[in-house]
Amino acid sequence: MDAGEHRDFFSISTGDFFDEVKPKFINDFCLSHSRARNRLFDNETPFIFGGFCISVCLSGGCVLKIGGRNRNVSSGSLLILSPDQLISLVSATADFEAKSIIVSQDMILEFPSPVDINIINMALRNPVVDLPERKLEDVLEYYDFLEKRYSETPNAYRVEIAKTLLYALVLELCDIFRSVSEDEAEIRKPRQEKLTDDFFVLLTRHFRTEHHVGFYADRLNRTPKYLSGAVKRITGKSVSDWISSTLISEIKMLLNVTDKTVLEISEELNFSSPSVFVQYFRRNTGITPLQYRKRR
Repeated sequence: MDAGEHRDFFSISTGDFFDEVKPKFINDFCLSHSRARNRLFDNETPFIFGGFCISVCLSGGCVLKIGGRNRNVSSGSLLILSPDQLISLVSATADFEAKSIIVSQDMILEFPSPVDINIINMALRNPVVDLPERKLEDVLEYYDFLEKRYSETPNAYRVEIAKTLLYALVLELCDIFRSVSEDEAEIRKPRQEKLTDDFFVLLTRHFRTEHHVGFYADRLNRTPKYLSGAVKRITGKSVSDWISSTLISEIKMLLNVTDKTVLEISEELNFSSPSVFVQYFRRNTGITPLQYRKRR
């Protein structure tokens, strides 16, 4: 069944993990091993996860259906689940084990741009990559160091140290995904998968100024209807949905980490007026930009 045809699914929030590991979690992220297995990798019923899960498979493996496509996870694989994707477990071995970091979307958005958008789009295009042995060792070193610092509750700078290490890990992951994408460029892909990947490349480059499906369709020499249909068949979401979610993520980042005014943000992101910008944000989030900023 196509991803868009799912009718029954449930939602898992990052707060579900934070509540279970109190008092050890740090604000908007936590380290979770068995709980990630139980909540995210034992669900045959489709679900949507509200944050990021960065996992390294240590043994065994599983097959996950992510955005309508089966993804094979095996020992040495790096998996990144990103927000708002429809996910379900197809199969898993009894010895499947992974180290996982659960991170809220807000924390990722606090990282300096363009890392936030890069890791989101890279994970959407290719959520599972097989790590070379040296890269696997590097990533596991970050996990071990994070785990050590994460557990040092007497340390007055524990939160800042852990968040800095997490940011460094995300930078490493961006580099890994970039090299994998370059390697895979030589591999022939089915036409609609290639078109979807090309769309995400364009989206990463132009979403700040181009908000309409027609722009991307024209650049890819397709009709808007054909492009949206192809992307939805592969990912479970339409082109307009991806434009909106990427743009909203950027707006949230600007509201979180800068003091730019609504006018400045609306101009930077090519909205016709501040009122149109405010209406767009409220339509997609349920609150105004200023209400969102007050939550900081």
